[in-house]
Amino acid sequence: MFIFSIIAFVLVLGIVIMLHELGHMIMAKRAGILCHEFSVGMGPILYKKKKGETLYALRAIPIGGYVMMAGEEVNEDMVKVGQTLRILKDDNGKITHMIMDVDDSRYQHAEKIKVDSVDLTGKDGDPLHINDELVDNEAFYVFKNKKLQVAPYDRSFESKTLLERFLTIFAGPFMNFILAFFLFIIIGFMTGFPQADADGNITNEIGVVEPGHPAENVVEIGDRVVGVEDTMDIENWDTFSQAMQTHRAERELTLHLERDGEVIEETLTPNIQIFSIGVSSNPDASDPHEVSIGEVQQNTPAREAGLTQGDVITRVNDTTIDTWGDLLQSMDDNEAGGTLEIEVLRDGETHTYDVDAYGRELLESQGARIAQVTIGVSPVHEFNFSQSLMSGFTGVAGASTMIFDTLRMLFGDTVGVGDLAGPVGIFSMTSTAFQQGVITLLNWVAFLSVNLGILNLLPIPALDGGRIVFIGYEAITRRKVNKTIENYLHMIMFILLLTLLLVVTYNDILRLFN
Repeated sequence: MFIFSIIAFVLVLGIVIMLHELGHMIMAKRAGILCHEFSVGMGPILYKKKKGETLYALRAIPIGGYVMMAGEEVNEDMVKVGQTLRILKDDNGKITHMIMDVDDSRYQHAEKIKVDSVDLTGKDGDPLHINDELVDNEAFYVFKNKKLQVAPYDRSFESKTLLERFLTIFAGPFMNFILAFFLFIIIGFMTGFPQADADGNITNEIGVVEPGHPAENVVEIGDRVVGVEDTMDIENWDTFSQAMQTHRAERELTLHLERDGEVIEETLTPNIQIFSIGVSSNPDASDPHEVSIGEVQQNTPAREAGLTQGDVITRVNDTTIDTWGDLLQSMDDNEAGGTLEIEVLRDGETHTYDVDAYGRELLESQGARIAQVTIGVSPVHEFNFSQSLMSGFTGVAGASTMIFDTLRMLFGDTVGVGDLAGPVGIFSMTSTAFQQGVITLLNWVAFLSVNLGILNLLPIPALDGGRIVFIGYEAITRRKVNKTIENYLHMIMFILLLTLLLVVTYNDILRLFN
């Protein structure tokens, strides 16, 4: 399974990055910009193929990618006055190859020259030349391990119009939104949508009973939930959910079900999920009223603190915990989040842990509650073509809202750098999504794609958004930003972002070992 998780991670990240870079390259080529290389991944090249004027490469580390476009960076002239090099010419006498290392054994037969004058950009419309020799517009610099095509000014990024440059930069994030848009539509086609009544309310009919959940062998497909405990006014799924939340601390929950024209009563023990710390009730506990922990979810405060399955919670801060109701109340009282001192009984011994619980604001930004009770049932779903199409828009909008809320809290005090996930965290989440099935995996890919698109549009140097800001400055002032200053800003921010990535990855590894 681990090998399959690695394959899923590489494919997921590769697809998201590849389409991002493909967006850049498509618009660059449409604008006539020379693209030297299209790479997915970073580091050593695993596979490469030259097609036309572009080298397509797959690199070893699947955490990035790039399109090398002519004119994006400030480079010193490759060929300088006073330099010695070797040259190859075509039948018309134009220079086609400039061998930068005159001692390269492969080209000892080539003519050797000293450069007295040179223009390899043709910015003012002059032909490219070295001394009195004309240089082909598609000539190559030849280095020990690679060849690089000459980039005349009219083939460079900086020579293009403001609109062409903007579209070239914006096309990368835009492709991420397009990918997510179609994935959400596909998910809509595959899952359908909850059946609704004439007023638009989701009906109270059971459509799915999840295997291995409390409702299995108790609730049947086709049952209608008409009551929970003493709440007997359930007419749709919303009122059912509200009633479940009202009785969330009950360990023996009575459901009133309409089955075959009769109302019957069934009793079950629901599963309590506490998202603020990342634990759920233990279905195997001998006493359902005992506050025994079941699953401790990965990458959660409880897992990081050291809580484990089978622990019995006996105290939270100064509050003694005798029932699940006590624990739920303690979580509600900690609405703002923060550190909780949790005492547990494990194998007859008492242990105390400091658990950094999530607050309500953070959880709600991710579509979750502090705590929730579930029994493993879903409403009847049906195919809806128009809703499936709309789910592309609503899915992207919903994912974007979650990401913006998280960014807002990151710049506040709610979320810290320690809560962010890097490549290792993404691998862990991809592995979890892969194990939960194709729908969960597609949903995760869509969310990750929106995430990449939005983060790249942040107005920060080294990101696409930073480059768009510089283009906007030029559009307003009618003056180009000093290219040297711009590239220094990109370089400094790239180093800072790389440092942040290393810190986040270190935290990811600590969480993984915990």
